[in-house]
Amino acid sequence: MGPRYEERELPRLLFLSLDSGSADPDPRQRTAEAVREGNLAYDVAALPKNKHWYRTHEMAFELLRPFKPELTVVDSRLYFAHVNSAKCCQNKSQRKQADKVLFENCRRFIPGELRLLSPDVVVTQGGWAEVAIRRNFDILQHDARRLPASGYKNDARYETGFIELEPGARTVLWLHSYHPGNYGQFNPQRRHCWPLYTEAVGRFWLSRS
Repeated sequence: MGPRYEERELPRLLFLSLDSGSADPDPRQRTAEAVREGNLAYDVAALPKNKHWYRTHEMAFELLRPFKPELTVVDSRLYFAHVNSAKCCQNKSQRKQADKVLFENCRRFIPGELRLLSPDVVVTQGGWAEVAIRRNFDILQHDARRLPASGYKNDARYETGFIELEPGARTVLWLHSYHPGNYGQFNPQRRHCWPLYTEAVGRFWLSRS
């Protein structure tokens, strides 16, 4: 969680992704405080531009920039939270995705985690994260469509909706994104849907003010 996420200066943006891929065996390095310190120590600008962690910062920047024009990709890390849909880590070689059983066993913990973090906007990254939302929440005002994506083999998948983190609670905007590792689906979505997602966040935030 970025150190300014809780201030709600900007919409609270939370990414729900897959598994961590790798984890330090020392539990002291896996606390929320240690993970935050590690993230702030990253040289975001030096990260590979086609990989998950840079693309996450880039999407946060695109979604939040209308509310803070001076925001940079690097500084976006101050304002968003990131959690995994599989809480355990198998440390597979080459950071391969964890086994199905981890996602299934961890899914029941996600509603409580989201309630504690109290986001305004949730972005799912990848199929297991999407399943976690669909299995735990009803999707309200669901808008799912395919947009022609010139120059790409695949159309761009646009998908938004609203969820209640608990019955009767305020609604949270949900946006679905492919995982950046799924290049063939992610890249047309990034090009054609991110501007529309930014507009959706703007409308949603305006309606809340």
